Amino acid sequence: MPEGLDIDRKQQLNGSMSPYTQHLIVSTGRSDWTSRIEDEKDTAAWGKFTADVKASFGRGGEFHDPYNNVLVSTSSFMPLEAYGHQSDLQRSGETPPTRVEAQETVDAFIFPAFRHFKGLNIEPQSSTLRKFIKSSLLPEEGRLHPFYKELSESERKAKTRDSSLATSLDSSCIDTPTILICSHGQRDSRCGILGPLLHAEFTRYINDRKMSDMGSGLTLRATTDAFTSKADSGINVNVGTISHIGGHKWAGNVIIYIPPTFERLPSGPHPLAGSGIWYGRVEPRHVEGIVEQTLLRGKVIQDHFRGGITEDGDILRL
Repeated sequence: MPEGLDIDRKQQLNGSMSPYTQHLIVSTGRSDWTSRIEDEKDTAAWGKFTADVKASFGRGGEFHDPYNNVLVSTSSFMPLEAYGHQSDLQRSGETPPTRVEAQETVDAFIFPAFRHFKGLNIEPQSSTLRKFIKSSLLPEEGRLHPFYKELSESERKAKTRDSSLATSLDSSCIDTPTILICSHGQRDSRCGILGPLLHAEFTRYINDRKMSDMGSGLTLRATTDAFTSKADSGINVNVGTISHIGGHKWAGNVIIYIPPTFERLPSGPHPLAGSGIWYGRVEPRHVEGIVEQTLLRGKVIQDHFRGGITEDGDILRL
């Protein structure tokens, strides 16, 4: 653990997570970004997409709703278009570039909806952005805030989800656990220092862990490049770094999203299936406990718990 980091170790963590309805994660292939991720709008397709989404939900935006707080983060996961290009170069014996080249489409994930969207077209004439937001990020009719109960039917419809619009988008269910670590160094040095250390330790522990003691015959594998949404004979665990999520003074900040289809080892329903669990003040020495207790056994570690969210969007507190 690096010395000299100004970490708040006194304030209670439980309840420090700001409530939200959905968490949008955008693939960038980078582990750090400008302090305000929307300022990346001229950097790449993912930058414009991120800026446009935030503007749509911001004050004065078409979908602004103070009761529908959509959290938007950029991530280190590589866009599939770029990942495929790098894989082609490796197979041909060429050295892939160290920086992700400009992409024309965007990949994104939504939690706790556990949906993976691929190849989103950001061109204005495609109307993809509006379809994406309207079909996936607005509240369902039954979850529209009571404040709007006096609105007309057409006004309520404008503020709620239209799932039929998603049929034109390439998406799939996410069946693999995902661990997200704040590494936003240009926003705050504490997460900028701890984020990469935690990413390396989660990756190392997951890949080195032996499953024989549980008699399952399964193997844990950390996926750190292109996001994987499907499970196979082993357990793929997506491990990525993300931009600011609030609470740098409680670095390291870690979120574990556990899919609804995930089962607790050695067997049986997972108590946290479909949920997202937020932890703060995480150090490399805590990684083993988080993987063993929370990811695999469904137990919340109270000393680190900041809050959580269920598959239905309800906020978890202890």
